[in-house]
Amino acid sequence: MDFTLTDDQKAFAEGFSRFIDSTIVPRGEQVDRDKVFPTDNYKALAEMGYLGLGMPEEYGGTPADSVVHYLAQEELARGCASTFLSSGASCGLFGVPVRLFASDEMKSEILPGLIKGDLVGAWALTEPHCGSDAAAMKTRARKTDKGWVLNGSKMFITNGNCADWVVVAAKTDPEAGYAGVSSFLVHKDTPGFSAGTSLEKMGCRGSPTSALFFEDCEIPDEWLLGQPGTGFIQAMQTLEFGRVGMAAFGVGIAAAALEESIKYAKERTAFGKPIIKFQPVHFKIADMRVLVDGARLLGLRASWMHGRGECPQSLFSAAKLFATEAAVKCTDMAVQVHGGYGYMAEYRVERLYRDARLGPIGEGSSEIQRRLIAQETLAMFA
Repeated sequence: MDFTLTDDQKAFAEGFSRFIDSTIVPRGEQVDRDKVFPTDNYKALAEMGYLGLGMPEEYGGTPADSVVHYLAQEELARGCASTFLSSGASCGLFGVPVRLFASDEMKSEILPGLIKGDLVGAWALTEPHCGSDAAAMKTRARKTDKGWVLNGSKMFITNGNCADWVVVAAKTDPEAGYAGVSSFLVHKDTPGFSAGTSLEKMGCRGSPTSALFFEDCEIPDEWLLGQPGTGFIQAMQTLEFGRVGMAAFGVGIAAAALEESIKYAKERTAFGKPIIKFQPVHFKIADMRVLVDGARLLGLRASWMHGRGECPQSLFSAAKLFATEAAVKCTDMAVQVHGGYGYMAEYRVERLYRDARLGPIGEGSSEIQRRLIAQETLAMFA
């Protein structure tokens, strides 16, 4: 059993880490304050090849294995959680179903611009009254001679009001449960489609989130992804990528909290010596280190197995669950290490604390992950 990264993977991780420290980290506070899509960061990531990681080279993609992709995601989350979320929603949650299920014509129209950072994408599954229960969605798609007509609404959509294209899940057969869900592409200029204003959020405030509305929104047949009735399966495949990504989100934030805590504890003095010399601070540093290392191993294992085509759902759920909850614990300890300063907006840990709290909620709550893990575990002993 070999846990060592290859020389190429190490070289990429080191180079990308330097880019994050020099370009993304210094902008983090401003991104959070501005509360708008981080265009400069998005363009910089495109130039670095990040937006095209794992995408087909014929569209301008960057060859990369799943571990390299994970390492890049972790570093980006460490640098700026808002940028991580918006770029992930665009090239991950939106880009993955386009790459896997769209026609060649639509891939050619969308993917090159997405990879260059000229287009922004969004993925719309959650609705105002339902999140985890996708079968309860009320958005409908009705077949017509010209294509489809969408009616309904979506909620909490990352990049919703700044996306050029959106992948939308809708019921094409309301009586068929999960088998009645289909996925569609919708362009921002389509009549009948509109987006709400950005919602005020606790954290990740530089990643805009909004509601979407569809009122007799007519779209052509070629904007259907795959076959009617396969939308739920497509969503589950997309979420495999998303949950590995959210594991990286958690590890990146937890690692940043550990770094900030060590830096502050070395500089802050009490009773005549740096507080890092005191045992209570030692123990928090130790606990944070254990959580970061454990979460990172789970995330790397999940990304490695996903790259091999092995898809144990319980592992993806475990990686997402452990890492995002580790981030909450680590940022809480980091604020405590900083004391009163940790509660102040001028210190980075205040933002990390707010950003981390999204992890146990987004892309399948901690409760849903525990349910999935339990179901798979109990089936082994049935």
